[in-house]
This record gives sequence, structure tokens and C-alpha cells, in this order.
Amino acid sequence: MISSLSIRSHYTTELTRCINKVIILLPLGKPCKINLNGSIMRIENGVIINNADLYQMIDVQDLLELDIRLPLFIEKDACLSHSFFDFNQIRYVEQFKNLILQKLQNNAQDKNLMNYYISNIIEFLLKEAKVTLQYNYLPPLYTKHPLVYRLTQYIQKNIYDTLTTKQVSKTFFISQSYISILFSKILTMNFKQYISSLKIALSVFDLIQDNKAIHDVATKYKFMNVSTYSKHFKHYIGVPPKRYIYQFRKGYFNDPYQIAINEPNLSKYFSDIYYYSRNQTEIPYTLNLADLSFNQRFHDTFMVIRIDNLQDLLKFNYNAIQNNIYSNFSKVNFLIKNTDFVYLNDLDTQQLFDTIKYLITQGYDLTFKITTLNLVQTFDYHVLKVLKETLNTKNCLEQITLLFELETSSIKDMQCLIKRLNHQFPLLKTGIVIDPFIEYGHNLTHIIKKINALQVDYFYINHDLITFGNLISKKSTYSKSENTLKQNIALFLHKMGIKHSKKLIFAKITHNALKVYFNNETDATHILLSELLIELNQYIAGFGYAYYTDDKEHFMLINHHQSVMPIVHVYSLLKPFLNNQVALLSYGIIAKTKNHYHFLLFNNQSNQTHKYVEVNINHNFSNDFPVFTRLLNRDHGMVSQLVPHKLNQKYINPAILKQINNTNYPLAKLNMHAHKEPMVLTVSNSSLLYFMIPIK
Repeated sequence: MISSLSIRSHYTTELTRCINKVIILLPLGKPCKINLNGSIMRIENGVIINNADLYQMIDVQDLLELDIRLPLFIEKDACLSHSFFDFNQIRYVEQFKNLILQKLQNNAQDKNLMNYYISNIIEFLLKEAKVTLQYNYLPPLYTKHPLVYRLTQYIQKNIYDTLTTKQVSKTFFISQSYISILFSKILTMNFKQYISSLKIALSVFDLIQDNKAIHDVATKYKFMNVSTYSKHFKHYIGVPPKRYIYQFRKGYFNDPYQIAINEPNLSKYFSDIYYYSRNQTEIPYTLNLADLSFNQRFHDTFMVIRIDNLQDLLKFNYNAIQNNIYSNFSKVNFLIKNTDFVYLNDLDTQQLFDTIKYLITQGYDLTFKITTLNLVQTFDYHVLKVLKETLNTKNCLEQITLLFELETSSIKDMQCLIKRLNHQFPLLKTGIVIDPFIEYGHNLTHIIKKINALQVDYFYINHDLITFGNLISKKSTYSKSENTLKQNIALFLHKMGIKHSKKLIFAKITHNALKVYFNNETDATHILLSELLIELNQYIAGFGYAYYTDDKEHFMLINHHQSVMPIVHVYSLLKPFLNNQVALLSYGIIAKTKNHYHFLLFNNQSNQTHKYVEVNINHNFSNDFPVFTRLLNRDHGMVSQLVPHKLNQKYINPAILKQINNTNYPLAKLNMHAHKEPMVLTVSNSSLLYFMIPIK
């Protein structure tokens, strides 16, 4: 379904009916004047024009017009006919503007990423701008002419009846010609057009929301016959009702959402913004606490820690787990890659069971990779049954996952095996590495259909993001070679659907992949990781990292000096947001809990720009209040800055390393802020700033 976006300048339209779409108007410069349902209004922030509304633009200048087709809303809300969207209901207008403008600024030419773009806007409007009614939405007409007002009121009350100038003239004791003159003069449209356009706009809901037959809809609105109704429908919507219904039911509107862009105006506008921002030494933002809208839930996703073998798992005993590093994570899942018991002696096996039982009782999940069908028997008889019998809790197997990574020839046997395991151990989790499906599949639609049909709990992706994105590009008929990594991944997630994408775990995150994903050459990739965790939180199950690896390109939890890496601090800074409603900004995330506001602001500007982010927070405190901050930057929490590269291969005294590790944390401060003073926070290059203030 083609939506459209334009920048209107020195632009005037006739009064017309909005049919089969919702229109968002945002002034990009000065306020604009429009006629909405007969009321002339001056819009400064924006306005939403609903299906069946009458509207007219009056010499507008730099006005962004975004048209989104109605079926895209109906797919997400089955009761849309009993509601309308009101821009004034949006409490945090800047957040909504950023949602529309930011993605366009970065991806204005990309037709594939628009599926996420349009979908996010629709979901925002449904949550923040929707007004629910007890009846079908019929737009009022505001007019100072008393007779026109009475006529339109009569039309609304009798919209399901036959309405002609002859019938109405008898009711109001006026001539038919006078009715025609009134409508043409006051509304600049004739009586018949006013009636037929309103009936067609309303009938869309009957066809695709209520699934009524075309004949029944034509009868409901008192069209002469089906042929007459179809003729009017095609005139206003462009296709006959039969074709319209067929397209809706076949998902024609979904694959993918597209947007037609008025490119010259749009590119010029954003080039002006870019020129302006390049010449600023700071990036200023203003936050009004009273206007914040917390419309998304920040989910608790898995932190998957990759471990090479079962022998390495023995290191995670009581003393190791008591290390403060694990208190920073909420959902930890240890992924053991080589799970063959043949390398363990009897003592190792006993210690391994003790370790597994201890980790489970402490609330950790464990995932064992199955690379051969023979390994299943090992886990069936030597692990799962023992755990089920020896652990007191009956739900222990909920924390165990068997991850299958088999040759494609074993897929059928694997599916039967999973069914047997699920029957024998109903609480056991299963997963599958989906890389082979993508590598050897023919096209993306067929690949995703095959993956989604698998009855497992998790889909693991072992490829790094760049390799994965390249595969998606090759397999997709919609993706072009010039598409960015972010666009290809967004396309994959969208086509998978939220139900199945929430099973995805990206098991290998690299520094270079994040630079490519965000098109940012900064060395502070921990900032980019924070953005990735926030951006994909709604769509996937988690991310995987090495506990330790010699490959410095990979994110890892500790280095060879056993010092924690910045990734640990990133997760600790995000912990207050877990399972809370949040507001997402282009430069951070905000949560509101029972007693506090939590903020996490980041500055991802590359080193060459020398910019800093400045946030001015407007509040209504009448007394001084405490502000708690934690700052992660090159001087605080990045161990690479504490140990010179020249010493990386040298032996360092453990006592010295302990002192270094004690200082390897974000800088924490607690201050009192004078309520009469402005609250301005500055985030320098390559920094993450967390701060917490009380709720008034």
C-alpha cells in the first residue's frame, strides 16, 4: 500500500474529503493555516486529518504532509471505526516529531526501511492520539451559516438513508436549487458529492473491518445497486470494492509498506538541517517532564554469555558467581558451545553437575549446543533426568535450553526429536541455529516461512551482523545492493513478524558491525552498543557475547587481565529501565518508576565533530532535590584507558590489577540541585550519562 510524503510550499487546495487514509500535517517552519471540517485553524505543532474529514490547505509554507492508508491502521486495530485521532492528545509532541523526521533524515531514499517507519508511527498514534467513541466517527461541520449547519446535521443523522436534494428540500421546505447553491457556495462542493464521498469513506470500515459483502454494504448506505456503489467507490479510492477487499485479504498492503516521497523538497529541507547542525558546537535539546509520554515497555532481554566448553563452565562456581560483574545483568544465559561429555572424567562430571545445579538455583539459564543427534541421548539420560530428579524445584528445566546446530540433512530427524523431548520434558526449552536456513534458502519469503514453522523457543544467529545482513540482501527480492546493514536487518525483522522475531538471539556482536550498522566510525563502540540494545529491545530476545576471546574484534565481558569491559557497565546503566514504561528519544531513553525518573543520555558523535549534547530539563520542583549521576566515558569505566597497550602482553601483579579494577567503574556522584536554577546536562563525546531524580 503506497503511502506518500510531501513538503508543501505556497500550496493551496480545494476543500476535499479525506477518504481511505489518515493524514499527518507538521509545519516545518512558520505556523500554517488549514480548513478542517469548516473551521479555519492556525497550526503550530501539527494536526491529524481522519478518514471522512473535510480539509483544505490555505497557502501553506514548508508543511510536511504524510498520508498513511487506512487499511494499515485497521490491521492493527479492529475497532477503528469507533474512534478518531486527535493531535492534541499527544502529550510529548517533540517525541512524535522526532519519530517522523529523524528516520526520514537518515533514510529518506530507502523504500524498504519504510515498513518499520510507517508501522512505528501507526503504533504511536494508536497509543497516544486515539480517542474512542461509543459510535462510528462522523466528522462535525463547523459553519456560521445556520441552515447549512442544520442540513449537515440532518445528513449525519440519516447517513444510512436515501438522501437527495428532492427529499431534503421537502423536509426543510426549501427548493432543491437553493440547497445546491448553499453547498457550492459555502462548502465549494455540490450536495451529491458531499453525500457520496461521506458514504464511501464510512463504507471502507464495513468492507475490511466488519467483512460485510459488497451487496450488503451497498444496501446499508442506500445506493441504487451494487454497480452504482462500485462506480462511486472506484471514483474515490481508485479500485473497485471487490479488488480492494482482495488486496486487503491477500496482504497486498503489507509487503512491504512503501512510501512515495516528494524528493526534491525533502532533500533540500534536510540538507538545510544538516548544514545547520554541522556548524554548531553543541546539540541542544529541551525536555519537559510534564509532557513526557511513556508509551513503550523496555523488555528484559537475554545477555547470552558464550563459553567454549563444559570444562570452562566449571569456572563458574560459587566464588566466581559472587563476583559483582553478574549483578549488572538481569537475565543471564550461559551458552556452552562444545558439549561433548567424552572429554570429562568422573570427577569433572560430578563437579559439572554441582555447577549446573548451583547456577540454576541462582536463577541463571544454561544453553547446551547440540551438533550431532547422538548428543541428544547424552543429555536425555545423563543430564536432564539427573537434574529433574536431584533438584528440589520442579521447574528447573525451564532454565535449560538445547540448541540444535545440525546439518540441513538432519532437520527432519531434529524436528521429530524436539517433539519427543517436549513430550518427555514439557518445561525444557529448545532452540535452533538458523544460519543454514538463510544460507541455503532460495528467497527471503520462503526462508522466513520455513523458520517460523519450526516449533522451538529460540532462533539463534551465529553470523556477525555484517555477514547476516549481506545474506539477507542476497535472498531478498525487495532489498537492493546499496541498502544499508540496518535496512536489511529491519526488513528481516519486519517480514518475520513480532511473534517470531521475539525468539531471535544475535549471538555474535562485533565492534566493526556496529560501526557499519550505525554508519559511525567512532571508536567508542560501547555507545553504539547502547543504541543497539535500545533500538532492537522491542523486537528480539537478546544478544550474545564472548566471556573472553583473543579476537579483539568481538565484544567480551572481561579482558585477559580479568578486568571488566565497558559492555558490563552499559548493561548496569540500562538495568533501571528494565520492565518499565519508557520514552525513547534520538539521544537517549527515559523511564518513570514509582518514585523516580531515570534518564540515560548518550553522545554518539564521531571524534572529528567535537560536539556535545546539551539537554535542558524543565521541571516544576518547588524545593531543592537530589540528583544521582553515573558517567561512563574514556576516563571512567573503560579499562583500555587504564592499562597501556604496551603492557597488554606483560605480567602485572595481581594486587595492582585489583586496584585498577576497583577504579574501573562509571563515575558516580550525588548532588543537591537548587530548584530555582536551570537544570542543564552536558554529555561530551563518546559518553553515556545516567541520572536519576525524584518524582515531585
